[in-house]
Amino acid sequence: MSELYQAITTGAVLTVPNPDLKPEHAMSAELAIERKLENGRFRLSLFSEDISDALISQSAPLLPGSTTLFNYVQNIDHVRSRGVELVVQQNDVLLPGLELQGSVTYVDSKIVSDPAFEAAVGRRTPQIPRWRATAVATYRPSDEWAITLAARYSDRVYATIDNSDTYTHTYQGFDSYFVLDARVNYQITERWSAALGIDNLNNRKYFLFHPFPQRTVLAELTYGY
Repeated sequence: MSELYQAITTGAVLTVPNPDLKPEHAMSAELAIERKLENGRFRLSLFSEDISDALISQSAPLLPGSTTLFNYVQNIDHVRSRGVELVVQQNDVLLPGLELQGSVTYVDSKIVSDPAFEAAVGRRTPQIPRWRATAVATYRPSDEWAITLAARYSDRVYATIDNSDTYTHTYQGFDSYFVLDARVNYQITERWSAALGIDNLNNRKYFLFHPFPQRTVLAELTYGY
């Protein structure tokens, strides 16, 4: 049975290699300012990256009208990214043992030149969200306990170089999402610890090509040596 026939009948995703791909060449720069505070720090970064012959993965129907996909990598003539990131971390916020940290990142990443496919010029670079943010609060009332609540946010991304994949909340689509995670850790002894966590506490239903797990409860018992 051929690989093509198997893919069509089973719905698998084929990967098509290309020996003619060129290597990427990147010019990157970053300017960062960091300041230490009494119980923390913050950092502000400006960054820039220009990539020629960028290697970008794409998916397409194996046959016209087929739901079976094949993956391939292609060179994009010129991709440009400009962005800024702010990172903040502070200990003993409002009360002893409460640590807060977070980050916000903005990236303007676009395809500047693609002679092989002019419709992609000026479009957002696939798989790079414009906005991303995280926030983590950890409270340690004693040496044994650690209680953490974390939040994650990402703007929607595109998977195609011409940004034609406008449908997000479905298979092969990419949603924006805001997710909360919680975790409680208890240090039983020097070597034993136990933890209980909930991922996606707010039960956000979102797709990143396929559905991501909804609310999930995790329990751990760990022995260190």
